[in-house]
Amino acid sequence: MKILYSWLKDFIDLDLTPEELVKKLTDLGIEVASVETTGADFEGVNVAQIIKIEDHPNSDHLHLVTLDLGGGKTQRVVCGAPNVAVGQKVPLARVGARLGKNVLKPAVIRGVESEGMICSSDELGLTQTRARGIMVLDERLELGTDVSALYGKPDSLFDLEITSNRPDLLSHLGMARELGALLNKPVKLPEIKEIKGEGKALDVEIRNPQGCARYMGRVIRGVKNAESPEWMKTRLAAMGLNPKNALVDVTNYVMFELGNPLHAFDLREVEGGKVVVRNAEEGEKFTILGGRELELNPNCLMIADEEKATALAGIMGGLDSGIKDDTQDIFIEAAYFNPPTVNKTVKKFAVSSDSSQRFERGTDIEGVALAMRRASDLFTQICGGTASEINDVYPEKFENPAVEFTPAEINSILGAQIPEERLKEIFSRLAAEFNADGDKWTFKAPSHRRDLNHKWDLAEEAARFAGYDMIPVSTTKAGLSFAENPKGIDLGKKFARALIGFGFCECKNIDFVGEKEIKAFGFSPKFCIKVKNALAQGWDYLRPTLLPSLLKNIESNFRFGNNNLALFETTKTFQSIKGFPVEGYSVAGVLSGTLEQEKFFGAKERPVDFYLLKGLVGALLADVDGVSLVPSKNVPGYMHPKICMDIVLGGKTIGLFGKLHPLTLKAFGIKTQEVWVFEFATKLIEKAYSAQDFKPAKDLPVFPPSLRDLSVVLDKSVTYAQIASALDKTPLDVSLSYKLIDLYQGEHLPEGKKSVTFSLAFSHSEHTLKDKEIDEAFNRIVEQLRTQTGAELR
Repeated sequence: MKILYSWLKDFIDLDLTPEELVKKLTDLGIEVASVETTGADFEGVNVAQIIKIEDHPNSDHLHLVTLDLGGGKTQRVVCGAPNVAVGQKVPLARVGARLGKNVLKPAVIRGVESEGMICSSDELGLTQTRARGIMVLDERLELGTDVSALYGKPDSLFDLEITSNRPDLLSHLGMARELGALLNKPVKLPEIKEIKGEGKALDVEIRNPQGCARYMGRVIRGVKNAESPEWMKTRLAAMGLNPKNALVDVTNYVMFELGNPLHAFDLREVEGGKVVVRNAEEGEKFTILGGRELELNPNCLMIADEEKATALAGIMGGLDSGIKDDTQDIFIEAAYFNPPTVNKTVKKFAVSSDSSQRFERGTDIEGVALAMRRASDLFTQICGGTASEINDVYPEKFENPAVEFTPAEINSILGAQIPEERLKEIFSRLAAEFNADGDKWTFKAPSHRRDLNHKWDLAEEAARFAGYDMIPVSTTKAGLSFAENPKGIDLGKKFARALIGFGFCECKNIDFVGEKEIKAFGFSPKFCIKVKNALAQGWDYLRPTLLPSLLKNIESNFRFGNNNLALFETTKTFQSIKGFPVEGYSVAGVLSGTLEQEKFFGAKERPVDFYLLKGLVGALLADVDGVSLVPSKNVPGYMHPKICMDIVLGGKTIGLFGKLHPLTLKAFGIKTQEVWVFEFATKLIEKAYSAQDFKPAKDLPVFPPSLRDLSVVLDKSVTYAQIASALDKTPLDVSLSYKLIDLYQGEHLPEGKKSVTFSLAFSHSEHTLKDKEIDEAFNRIVEQLRTQTGAELR
């Protein structure tokens, strides 16, 4: 939402600088995305004409430019702009001119005195980006004209991020109310000339009161579709709209001013003298502004006459019912439409407008009358005409519920001690009705604050307007609970930090995938959660695995020549189990190409292969007790059948890693490189962690290790995992680390046997080991391997 400072000051007296206002809004919890200065913030800049250009004697790119100021006066300046030309009319800032906060002083440039400066548009503050060259003005301008008179006065435009629960802030009046409550200043409504209606308006029939709780209409005859006044066009342009004509501009102006959208119909297109608010028929066709034809259903709320639909309620008018250049009679609509009804139609047809954005969130049902009165006054002022009476169909008057509470309850919720008098000030400024007599206070919110219907809501308002620093950190009763992980361990962040440390880049993908992607990964659509109203084609399902999204990232990078990749994502997955939706949490990664070894394990670079991936997964899960990596018995169809391993914890498979099947890659348009992947769920891993019981860090070794090589012969069927398990479980009085350095299969070994060699490193934290201690540890390891794996010393 854009707020123009000068427009805001129509409603409330403010003497704050833009910087001070930003701080006030931030204190209220309103995010200020940007502040832009508009208009002419300069003085002493006049129109001059270039009459002569000479080369600078001491420069190959500067020029000596002589200008005619009018009245027989000339002036010479030094200029380096590439687009100067004789005959141009340009803005000339003379010595003493003010450009923003800077004052122009005399200057000597390369030994030549310059008596001023020819300005570019950004030097005048008229653009936000660097403009190339000087600003060339209209040749019809008179010499000596004050350039600032060609533009509006300096102003500030605030771009605010408004949350969905505060639709009342989507207007200048709403923002003034918020600041009025903070600064204890009155809010002024615009001066509105009351118009006595002559004759009846059109009849209104609301056939769906759930979709439209209030509808107000008025006819104005004999209008002239004039051009809007300059002040209105300037303000609408600041809001990002292109002014068209007064009959259209007035409705937009009132919406940005008061927050209630309006719509003006050409009365010739409303047949039968009656307006009907109804649901669409199944399959009914309707063409909106812009020419797009929609096929409607009964969930769509329409504005119609006796013969046809004329508008998509709260969203957009029809192609033929809008204002035309020769429009003479208009029908003005001001209404309250049900937010979910408007939202469903917007989502279904992917149509949105400034009006629908407000109706979707909820407009002020009582503000409808004010908007109608304001629009009627502006229409008759600018376009003339005679207004009818107002037809206001309002079957059931809205009232916010009364909230009973005590000041002690508010302070208890906040864990604060805000004085009662301060609470009275805040609630009296926010309320439509407020009674603070006795222990029990009663608060009734105005119609534009439907979000205030419980004491918890009022506690939040008290904190915002009293200031969050009123809440002592040491005494607050507020707390955080991690429902998904009661032990308080954020495994997503843990693994993300580790992967970033390994050289991976993190991806943030949308949670939707198409049927093609889930079938490529072997998932049946019936076991996936389908989205009823997909936002776009190919976003039909919630993803059961993170890998399809990461493969899309890989394919996209390949198209741009980025072939060496290490990407990961950690977030939720979704599946349908026994007909119920189930959320999981996963960590997934993809690797391809050759990777800088500095990011991983040593040399300059090496291609990604199985061993690198296995080492990576092992390092990620090194501090999870009970994890084992075993060859997959049931390899998924999307993985290579010979190169896939399961990640097992507590007897359950929690993930896998390996090489993707070529057909899977082909389904995603990847044909040139291998892709290696891993993915594992974190739910079971959480049980292995405790926020109070992390594994303590080990001291760095002080005494040097003693090295021994160990070669054993064992059956070919014995896996490395079995050997490593035996080594890890050997009871020793010293510390042991090991690595596999050789595997031999061939001559001089019995049939069905293999030889493996490990490098063993023995150490002790308190002394250098003696040979006797090393021999004892070595023998225990040999015996453990013989018992557990059948190994014999070679």
